[in-house]
Amino acid sequence: MLPQNAMLILYWSHVLYGRGMRVERLTGVLGAMVHVDDVKVLTDSQLDSLREIACEHEVIIIPNQSLAPLEQVDFSHRLGPAAESPFIEPSPDHPEVIKVLKEAKDGNAFNFGGAWHSDFSFQPAPPSFTVLHALDIPPYGGDTLWSSMTAAYNALSDAYKEQFSHVAAIHTARDAYSPKMQAIHSGLSSMNIVCDETANDTEIHPLITTHPETEKLVLFFNRAYVRDLMGVADEIEKLRLMDWLHLHTTDAKFTVRHKWSNGDLAIWDNRSTQHYALNDYAGFRRELHRTTVAGTRPLQ
Repeated sequence: MLPQNAMLILYWSHVLYGRGMRVERLTGVLGAMVHVDDVKVLTDSQLDSLREIACEHEVIIIPNQSLAPLEQVDFSHRLGPAAESPFIEPSPDHPEVIKVLKEAKDGNAFNFGGAWHSDFSFQPAPPSFTVLHALDIPPYGGDTLWSSMTAAYNALSDAYKEQFSHVAAIHTARDAYSPKMQAIHSGLSSMNIVCDETANDTEIHPLITTHPETEKLVLFFNRAYVRDLMGVADEIEKLRLMDWLHLHTTDAKFTVRHKWSNGDLAIWDNRSTQHYALNDYAGFRRELHRTTVAGTRPLQ
């Protein structure tokens, strides 16, 4: 009899998604490695399966891919139209591609994505998916962590589920991209991040949302952009809850950590995850190309 993990791999690769893809779970909570020869030539049926896998596992890693900027854009467009990416100057190779780049000479400068966040959750309709392609990875360091907000919701007590169903979160980019943050971003010599006053705008989203494709409930929170809560009257209790929510949603038991290799293509679901890029590779160059797919307004 096959070991349990081998049986699970066989189930995902041959029973449910047997269309030239092999799927291996990375943790018991979220994350999967998906093996395909070339994402550029996936059929529509295969792409539908890949999207289903991405929604189910929340983050997927596809190794050994090679995409030029326009090819990555074309692939992202098959998942949906491009999302708006404010504050960040795109690659000269294509206006929808962001070069996530830290040069070796940038040393200990703050790296892009170096705090727990869900991409642009301060927008009225944040991105659905992010696609990130690894091109130049340091010999060590620069891993990315993701945390499942579906698992974080499921782990809540019944009392918290009831309380949070009446709470909304106020999202803003003020502590990431307002003018006071310009000096931090200017430490990156090869990324042009332009902070401005629009970062002080706010957007209100439910604290508990329903995923539009899986219909699973999600604790839609990230400390980078959620700066206030509506529905909690006491200010001290509000601060306590935001601190607790940050610690809860980033607990190790809800996370997966990926060590990048050149050619890796990651796709993650911003509607049900947050992520964090580690900044532990001073003196080495790290380059990845990012595209984002438009989403819809989060709903309870």
